Amino acid sequence: MHYLFVLLALGALLIVHELGHLVAARLLGVRVPRFTVGFGPPLLSFRLGGTQFVLGAVPLGASANLQGMNPHRSAEEDTTGFGTLGPLKRMAIILAGPLANYAVAMGLLFALYSSGTHVVVPLTVGTVLPGSEAARAQLLPGDRLVGVDGKPLESWSDFVTRVADGVGGSLELSVERHGEPRKVTVRPRADERGAGRIGVSQQYVFRTHAPGEAFTQSLVHTGRVASEALSTVVAMVRGPQAAGNKAGPGALMRQESSDVASSTASGADALVRAFVAASVALAMLTLVPVPGLDGGRVLLLAIEAVSGRRIPPRVETVAQTAGFLFLSIGIVATAGAEIRRALPSAEAPSPGVKAPVATPAPAVLDAGVLAVPSPAPVAAKPAAVPSGAVDAGTPATAVVPRAQDAGTAVSAAVAPAPDAGIAAPVVTPSPP
Repeated sequence: MHYLFVLLALGALLIVHELGHLVAARLLGVRVPRFTVGFGPPLLSFRLGGTQFVLGAVPLGASANLQGMNPHRSAEEDTTGFGTLGPLKRMAIILAGPLANYAVAMGLLFALYSSGTHVVVPLTVGTVLPGSEAARAQLLPGDRLVGVDGKPLESWSDFVTRVADGVGGSLELSVERHGEPRKVTVRPRADERGAGRIGVSQQYVFRTHAPGEAFTQSLVHTGRVASEALSTVVAMVRGPQAAGNKAGPGALMRQESSDVASSTASGADALVRAFVAASVALAMLTLVPVPGLDGGRVLLLAIEAVSGRRIPPRVETVAQTAGFLFLSIGIVATAGAEIRRALPSAEAPSPGVKAPVATPAPAVLDAGVLAVPSPAPVAAKPAAVPSGAVDAGTPATAVVPRAQDAGTAVSAAVAPAPDAGIAAPVVTPSPP
């Protein structure tokens, strides 16, 4: 379902992107003879404002045909073409596409925050995973995190980073509970990637914002998503070893679409957040200074503005061709990684070897961190446990709601698969 939404969202956002180019070109006096939505045989065509709008059979993507965009045609043939403008005006037309995507994201977020949505409570615990290190340390929902090992915390991501680096040792957390300071000690446990987790998620509350506050929140939100998008692009460029399981165009949208799933957010809320993430990610991706993208064209125009000389058409064509080849390789590699991630990875057991017992699927916490629930006793039926206090040191089995943007969790020990007729001992996490 995520991948279908990615395709539909990408198609709509590409239309918005190209409409940004069209509007800027028309405002600066450049003719736009044709605007095409999708590809394949045309199904619908009409003329509006001197531009022929065409709807293709496959409505995915869009393209605006600006007069004079072909560098091999002489600018003297048309006095209203793209090539007749100065480098700064041409740069403004190119930047209008990413700006349109960013403006759409800002508009959606402004409407979301104005009408009411779930927002995070800074540095406040929302969910404590039963049987986790946080539960053993008697952390409770509503506890406000103040510092780690005597050093103050600046943000939840700062807390996540310190816990992730604390594997193999103990951390002293300074918290406030009902205004009273407390000290608790936790021992982060390594997850499958070696990062420390203790089993907490961040708290969300439902709020309706005033117009000024909604605009500020929209700026902060888009800034955070832009930062995550840049990190994803850098991870993709570095390769699969650096990217891990996070890189890919669907990763950011999957995270945003489930960002407030644990806070009873509506489906429309999550849909808007995912669409915003895709819009900001597209804006940032097209600004990468690679020939073939808007960022590459802006780079060439900046060189032209500084040098005072136009880039030779042959050099521009070679650069654009090389950029498109680079992008094609990247798209194929990224699509292959997304397909491999979606396919099951289980291997068939060898003849005569008993297949391992399936373990419960991990729940996803905030910031994309995995948490593995503690195993239930062999003959006991799991009972639902509220998200409130859990006695320290007592492993508990619970139905845990999914919580996003948490960043911390713990992997509990799992009992091995028993042979037929032999009861396997239950292994519980050892106390800190």
